[in-house]
Amino acid sequence: MGRPLRTEGRQTRQAILDAALKLFAENGYYGTSLRDIASAVGVRESALYNYFPRKEALFDALIVADTEYKAERLAAVLEDPIADIRATLERLAMMALESFCAPRQEQLFRMVMADGMRLAREGRINLFERMSSGLARMRELMQRLVLEGRLRNVDPELLVMEFVGPLLLWRHLNAIRSDHPLIADRDGFARGHVDQFLRGADSRLRRPRARSVPGVASVPPAPSHRRTSRVRFRQRRGD
Repeated sequence: MGRPLRTEGRQTRQAILDAALKLFAENGYYGTSLRDIASAVGVRESALYNYFPRKEALFDALIVADTEYKAERLAAVLEDPIADIRATLERLAMMALESFCAPRQEQLFRMVMADGMRLAREGRINLFERMSSGLARMRELMQRLVLEGRLRNVDPELLVMEFVGPLLLWRHLNAIRSDHPLIADRDGFARGHVDQFLRGADSRLRRPRARSVPGVASVPPAPSHRRTSRVRFRQRRGD
């Protein structure tokens, strides 16, 4: 008995997406034709239209699939009870960095960086909506932690940006194969990043002891405004 048509259809659709991702990452969106993709899959070009009406739809489908995959992985962490906020955030950071190093993720990153911005400016894909939708669960997490009093009472959107921003910078550095120590010590970077985040965001912390981070020099805490004012006052008096 042959395989069900739906199964074959799903397999063909996935084969098309895999071929498109590989070619978009290697040759760019504008340097890849539907004929190139069909040839890589081993089907007629006209057959692609049964799955994707145009090339932009292929690009968009790759981003959507990646967003859904990340949301599922994130849900697996967030559904667990949060007994230790530091441990949970470190787990999230390490999971993100590990994902960034996966070959498929590196292909997706090259694809989006090479042509995603141009396609968005031309109005051919809604890149902002696709990329921001993947942060919805992170906003839920930050809002939950704020309501529970574990993080300071600020806009959860701002907390998401503060947490995700350094991770995205790490992803850029990793993409260009930087030899910076922060890239080599992936777990050390994740722990150091969470430590820095909590120093500014944790409502219970005041001035915690700094944790040593590979490749980053320790910076002494800045004097408080009140202490600085007293020093200036004494200088004016000539003490």
